[in-house]
Amino acid sequence: MKQVINRQLFASALLGFEIDGAEKLNQDLMAVINERRKIELGVKVSNNHGWHSANDLFVRPEPAFKTVAGHITRAAMGLIRGSIENFDLSLHDIEGEGWVNVSGKGAFNSPHGHGAYLWSGVYYVQIPEQPSGMSGTLEFIDPRNIVGTGSSLRPPVFAPKFQVRPQPGHLLIFPSYLVHWVYPNEDDSDRVSIAFNIKIVSRGNIITASAS
Repeated sequence: MKQVINRQLFASALLGFEIDGAEKLNQDLMAVINERRKIELGVKVSNNHGWHSANDLFVRPEPAFKTVAGHITRAAMGLIRGSIENFDLSLHDIEGEGWVNVSGKGAFNSPHGHGAYLWSGVYYVQIPEQPSGMSGTLEFIDPRNIVGTGSSLRPPVFAPKFQVRPQPGHLLIFPSYLVHWVYPNEDDSDRVSIAFNIKIVSRGNIITASAS
């Protein structure tokens, strides 16, 4: 028997990066985030009891936000180049939005996705040093909700959920359609992250995240 096809169908990639110089960057980010919280009420989206900034990461003037936006843009462009066959970068750019999440004790994010975009992700600024239980854990839910229900012996690729314990300075990127949520923060210190969405647009459209 000769094999003629070997493709991964409907796989959902999760990529993680460790940002160089994250400790100093995170200190700078906390300073500007704390200043924003003094003057901005925040908005309500999937956040429960936490503070959610406006979706303006890629147009913020502060150097710390610009640095994070640059890391996100470079990671996203590398991912797009590697995942879309014959992608012509000269004809496209990326459009992005990003926001800050500050989750105090008891705050969490309800299950949700970002289907209007291509890739989503999160950068972790501050995490309690020794989280209690599942506190602040990011959980992804398999969108193929009927997969593997007929067998108790499912390989990991068919697991119904996948959990990530966040670490400061880590950047995660995943397909926007993946439903995910964040367990309640059980600790006294805040959990702080910067979330984002990315999509491909044709050159000439309004660009909020440059491909530099």
